[in-house]
Amino acid sequence: MLSKLHSCLSDVKTSSSPTSSHGPPSHPMNVTVYFAEHLIAEILSRLPVKILLRCRCVSKPWCSLIDSPRFVKAHIKRSIECNTNSGLIVSDGILYSVNFDFLDNATVVEIDQPLKSLLYDSTIMGSCNGLHCLLTPKSGMFAWNPATRKCKKLAPAPTDLLRPFKYSQASMYGFGYDGGNDDYKVLSVLQPAHAVDGYKVLVYGMKTDSWKRLQNLPSHFQNIGAWCIYSSGALHWLVIKTVGQESCISIFAVDLGVEKYREVPMPKVQHKDINEMGLVIFDRSLCLLEYHPHIRVDVWVMNDYGVENSWCKLFTVEHKKVIRNYCMSVIPIAYSENRGDVLLQVDNMKAMWYNLQKKKIKTIKNMPYLFGLEAYTESLVPPDYNFDCDEKRLQTLPQEKKKQQTERKRNKRDKFLAKGFKLML
Repeated sequence: MLSKLHSCLSDVKTSSSPTSSHGPPSHPMNVTVYFAEHLIAEILSRLPVKILLRCRCVSKPWCSLIDSPRFVKAHIKRSIECNTNSGLIVSDGILYSVNFDFLDNATVVEIDQPLKSLLYDSTIMGSCNGLHCLLTPKSGMFAWNPATRKCKKLAPAPTDLLRPFKYSQASMYGFGYDGGNDDYKVLSVLQPAHAVDGYKVLVYGMKTDSWKRLQNLPSHFQNIGAWCIYSSGALHWLVIKTVGQESCISIFAVDLGVEKYREVPMPKVQHKDINEMGLVIFDRSLCLLEYHPHIRVDVWVMNDYGVENSWCKLFTVEHKKVIRNYCMSVIPIAYSENRGDVLLQVDNMKAMWYNLQKKKIKTIKNMPYLFGLEAYTESLVPPDYNFDCDEKRLQTLPQEKKKQQTERKRNKRDKFLAKGFKLML
């Protein structure tokens, strides 16, 4: 698109005016085409991140535009709405990235140094708007944008929030976006030593680069798994809810905006065993996986978030080569471009395309032996996210510039007056 734009500009600048059939050819017209700033932003917002990073070198105005909070948000919004700029992270201790549109024929690209050493053996806690939150066993937590190749280490939780020490270790993490406060947050749930203590919950905000404690989770919710799932401004996970002598499976959520807890209604599934269920995000919606060992996997989706009747069975996976183990792990990752196939991660060992109509599979080659897959949308969102400070700084620039101009005029006047006094003396 940029090459066509530059070509168009060149043609306009060098074009000649119409010539008369009887007169000599006229001189080339010196025409300069000006684009309004909003039109330039509209064109650039349609480009992938890789090209936008190069466009930053065109001029200072372009660099300021691409780095501006408004443009970063507009770019990710358009990418999500148009389902473009899709990427895939492959992790097996080392992080790899691959363009989703060329997954079948592309070779995974290994993360560059020094991030390779820094983020080695890391686990993806969650991703949102192109940002990934990583947990490393030695170095702690990091926010990482694979598209811009930028990374930031997050502040560790202070020891006073980790007390009392009967809360042994963090048993669950989550990462998501708080749209109301325009902030990215990390949730850490600490497992109690005794059930009556309840779960201690800590939350980290990127804007303040600090942690704070939330109200304890009730002890009658037994959490399962290590990761929370982000959807619709909240983090979710499957729990076993115990009331008296009875227990049931429930979806528990923490709203990142108001930082309060709530339960999300479940679909009417057949199973009552939490080990035969899974919670994932698929096609930007909250999905429940219902495993029927040796038979099929049902994928349920909540079309209208928070509404129980909006749950519906999206599709079923029932190929023998996929459904072969009792302890199977089949996770849908994303649709193909024509939405006729689904990318599946099977037992952390294979990546397959599953055709929904023909019920056939196609295994993707050149994958590591054991790996995890994470689909994401490429963006310009910086890991050191704090656009409030940037916007306030931009708002104060005109005032500071006006103040500097007034100061220069005052200094010039004072020098003139001082010079006049010297002449009289």
